Amino acid sequence: MNAVITGIFGLRNRGVEALVVPTIEQLRERHPQLPIGVLTRSPDYDNTRLQQYDIKSIDRTLTSSPPPLSRLQRWRAKLPFYRPPAPRSTPAMQAIRDADITIASGGDVFSSDYGSLNVHLEPLQVALDANVPVVFLAQSIGPFKTDEETQSWLNVARYSKLITVREHISYRYLTEKLGLSKDLVKQTADPAFLLNPCSPAITANLLQNYGIEPERPTIAVAISQGIGTYAGCDRDLHLKTWHRVIKLALDEFNAQVSIVPHVQETYASNDDRIIATKLLRSFNFDPRVRLAGADHSAAEFKGLISACDLVIAERMHAGIAGLSSGVCTVLVGYSIKAEGIMTDLLGTESIHQGLLIPIQEFLDAEKACSAIRNAWAQRHAVAARLQAVLPKVKQDAASNFDAIAAILNEKL
Repeated sequence: MNAVITGIFGLRNRGVEALVVPTIEQLRERHPQLPIGVLTRSPDYDNTRLQQYDIKSIDRTLTSSPPPLSRLQRWRAKLPFYRPPAPRSTPAMQAIRDADITIASGGDVFSSDYGSLNVHLEPLQVALDANVPVVFLAQSIGPFKTDEETQSWLNVARYSKLITVREHISYRYLTEKLGLSKDLVKQTADPAFLLNPCSPAITANLLQNYGIEPERPTIAVAISQGIGTYAGCDRDLHLKTWHRVIKLALDEFNAQVSIVPHVQETYASNDDRIIATKLLRSFNFDPRVRLAGADHSAAEFKGLISACDLVIAERMHAGIAGLSSGVCTVLVGYSIKAEGIMTDLLGTESIHQGLLIPIQEFLDAEKACSAIRNAWAQRHAVAARLQAVLPKVKQDAASNFDAIAAILNEKL
């Protein structure tokens, strides 16, 4: 047997890594010898991340064009009966066809937020055409903005073996609005809740390395360079609001701030180190504001986050790193995923307590600072509530893989 994981942009996004690593670990816990392939846009980088798991990262391109035509071939192409050569199969295409199960990961890639829906549907259609079972793993899905997108997704989803969603808003959307069977759709939890942080010893060394003093309060912030594109917000206003929020942390809470660049893509529009460095400059590189700018793993970032007193995150999986560590966390949201995950954890009252703030409200610096003050005042109570609910959430996250193991066992 073997499995293929799709829906992956690449592990330069540590949120993707926070999904992929627990998925691999949980699958191997149930099937220790299971070969797993990961289809990705950056196999060279991802192989360095996944080397310890004996995982094969595969370029996700499904077909390749034939080489340029020779002069003779160009002449033949003008003939009325000429038929161009078919695109050639790629390692990704072959991996899907040879798989016993195809698992669609990615968190929220099946939505209208990123403009790449078909990129993630195409490999699943290849799997269905080859009679390979398809599973949607712990997704936030939709709401789709057009009927065309809705139908494109349903044309694959209806023939899948299982759809698990990580929050109740997606569950209701699929079962009530789109009419999918409750036998097909199950509500679970995000696999990133199962990500293990680095060891306490390494965490202590990381804190020391970045000059974080253990006796002083620390606030981790995960600021998104890409949110201006995804949410259509004013980039200058976004930067000014974050300056106000960090100044609040320094001046009112007497805290030190650790900036966590959770996404470090190769293109400037989605590299969090860029906006983080702009913030450092806006504070004249005040030593109370630190940038954890090394090429850290998701586990190392989670270790840093777990040692903080408060997390403020625009990056969903940096927020989950805080929540799953029992740290009071404020999510700045632009889609259903933040509201769904936060309210499943802490109830709808979390919205009124400042733990979830939509990006457009966050851009009002007064509202942003008010929410952060509220969160800071109740950080200990929120941490206690998280400790009470986390065992059930982690059990729900693990149930994703019990269901996948059952599908694999049908093939034994």
